[in-house]
Order: sequence, then C-alpha cells, then structure tokens
Amino acid sequence: MSNQPVVFNILYTPYELSKGATKEEVAKHSDERAFFDMTGGKNIFSYITTESKRTGRRTALEYLQKSTGVFNDKGAISLVEIDDMKARLKENKGNIWHGFISLNEEESHKIDSPEKCVDLVRHVFPQFFADAKFHKNNVDLMCALHLDRPHHLHIHFVFWEKEPKCKRNDGEVRYRRLGKIDKKSIDNMFVRLGLYLSKSKDKVYKSRDKSLSELKELLGVKAIIAGNEQIKKEIIALIKDLPKTGRITYGSKDMEKFRPRIDKIVSMLLNTNNKAMKANRKFYEAVDDREREVKNICSKQYSYRTDNIKPSDVEQKLPKYNNTIDEKNIALIDEIKADYKRRQGNLVLNLCKFLKPKYFERKRKYKADDKHLKTKLNMSRKTINQAYRRFFKSFGLQSELLERDFTHRLQDIEKEIEHERQKKKSQNSKYNDETK
Repeated sequence: MSNQPVVFNILYTPYELSKGATKEEVAKHSDERAFFDMTGGKNIFSYITTESKRTGRRTALEYLQKSTGVFNDKGAISLVEIDDMKARLKENKGNIWHGFISLNEEESHKIDSPEKCVDLVRHVFPQFFADAKFHKNNVDLMCALHLDRPHHLHIHFVFWEKEPKCKRNDGEVRYRRLGKIDKKSIDNMFVRLGLYLSKSKDKVYKSRDKSLSELKELLGVKAIIAGNEQIKKEIIALIKDLPKTGRITYGSKDMEKFRPRIDKIVSMLLNTNNKAMKANRKFYEAVDDREREVKNICSKQYSYRTDNIKPSDVEQKLPKYNNTIDEKNIALIDEIKADYKRRQGNLVLNLCKFLKPKYFERKRKYKADDKHLKTKLNMSRKTINQAYRRFFKSFGLQSELLERDFTHRLQDIEKEIEHERQKKKSQNSKYNDETK
C-alpha cells in the first residue's frame, strides 16, 4: 500500500446478482450480503466493533469503546439508534456501500480521538453523499475506528439508503439502482480528505476574512474617503434600478444582470486604500496556495512561471500522493472564489435593501420652490448619508468577525456550500435516470 497521507476505498454489495450468475457466485454473494446487512453470525458490525478493541490500547476512544464503538457525522451512535438502523437494513432491497479511510503514520494522530474521528466524518461524508446524488437525509452511515495498526489508523464505514425513494417511470418507488459511485464524486472525496488533513487548511479563509476585515476597518474609521462620492453615486444608481420584488441577494437569479455593477462597487471600495487592496490580494494568493495543494493531491506537479522560480516552502513540504484524479472534476477552488465574491456583493446589497425604501423619487412634477419637496429631499439625503456612513463602519466590523473566527472558516464555508447545494436539490427531489 502506498504511504501517501490518505487512502479512500469504497465498494458496494447489491441486493441480488444479475441473471446468469453461477451457483458459486450466488453462494459467495449470499455470504457477503449477510455480512454487510448484519444478518449473518459474522457481520460488519461485529467486525468493526471488536477489531478496534483487541489491542487493549487505552486512549480517548475509551468512551466510544465502552458504549457502542460506532459513530457517524452526528457523533456516537446509541444502542437504540443501532437497533433502528439494523431494522431498516434488514428490510433493505438496495445496495450496501462499504469501505475504509486509512491514514499513514504521519497523519494517524489526526483521528486518534473520538472528536477527531467524528469531525473528519462530519466534514467529508455529507458533501460526498450530495456529490453522489443520494437523497437528502435518506442515508444511514455507520463508522468505526480500528486501532490494530497504531501507526496506520483507519476508519471503516458502511452506509445504505434508509428507504426507497427513487421513482421509476412506471411510478413505483424503489431503492437506488446505481451502485457504482461516479469517479467525479470519488475524486472530490479524495481531495476533500487531503485538504482536511492539510496543515494550512484554513489559510484561504483567514486571508478572505482578513481582506473583508481590513476593508471594513478602513471604512469604519474614515467615513469620507477618496472616491467616496463616486461610490455613493454608483450605489444610488443601483438602488434605483433594483427590482421592488424578488430576492435581493448576490447569488439569486434576480440579481444575475446586476452582478457586474455590484462587483464594480466592491472593486471601487477596495481601490480606496492600499491596505484594503493588499488584504484582498493576499486572499487570492492564499487561494493559489490552496490550488497547489489540490494539484498535488491529484498527483500533478505544480507549474511554475519560469525555470528560475524555485518551489515555495509550502510546495516543498506538500506530502506525496499517487492518485489518478482529473482536476476538471474538482470544483472546490471555483466555489471558494465564488463564495468570496458572494459575501462581498451581499454587503453592498444589504445597504441597498436598507436604503431603497428611504430613497425619495419624484413621481410627479413639483414647483421649483415647493417646500414639501425640499423637506422630503433633505430628509432623504440625511437618511441616506447617515446610513451610508453606518454601512462603511459595519462593513469593517463584519469582516473583523470573519478574521477573528479564521480557524473555523474552512469548515464553515464547506458547510455553507453543502447547505446551498442541498437547498437546490430539495427543490427538485426527482432523481435523473442515472441515479434510479
């Protein structure tokens, strides 16, 4: 086995073999199915809950071993939950997926406690299920850590669909027919695992948060800055053109045609000060470092601009992988950049949503000396100027919070990206033909 940082292995056992199987194949499958559906005397549950205890090693995992020894992305699984899972599995007429995640000696310490094991599973499996097009909340997952090889700790896992939810053309609801997981989902899982183990896994999000923090701090300290009036004009013009109905958020379809204008305002804000621009640049430099790690996990040497440029310290310290992963399957870097732009854009739109009802527009002709018109215009200008100054101040405070919470931002953004994907999928719960 390769000594690369992580190995991810996954197989599946179908409910029944296709027609034409030999007696030997049928008998072998029957034994295998009984092992994985936990109806056999020797089964996956007894295996993963006893092998982890045979060494007698006393670690922080003791509390898991004293209870059930199994866990999932939500934590330790109770005896009651196990009984419910086994009951569902016994009635299951679909595929059962199983495999392991193995870490080499250098990385094994990262899963040597219950909290670390659960944390890893929580950060890789939900998105893996989403990528592989499993129905939301319709998967039973059971994991266990094996301690029999202390320098190569590994997590065994098994999962299956809780109930049939794939609607066929004949109207019947069945279990997912497709057993093989597509390569794109597996590639992304491998990269996700590799990045989870990375020592610099939070660097991108620290840089992102610092960029917003620097910008907001700048604008909070100095309400009137160079170019402020021009920015204000752009914001007022955007307020006037934004629709009165629909979702006023950067990622919504209603905002699609406005995004170039929103990006322009963000760029103008950044250009008001070298400090803010420098922080923004550092974010993208961190993204480049992240991309190097992705390329490394995909076993592709990073391309340098000239032969005279030596590998950076980060690149020299990257662990060695021997995977065959198509980089085109990996969307993480694009998602990080898109999320960053979305966060910046929403700060501008939050101001627009606040000011739009306060912006006074003339709906009829007024006399030049109309006192009511002057009063309304003055109130509108005063409200907008006050809100505009508050916006600059809050712009800094929000980024400062992101910067302070830096060490947790990688996990947070991946959860947010997963949540957004799941929301979109819930709007269309039908499977396509390939997943039926």
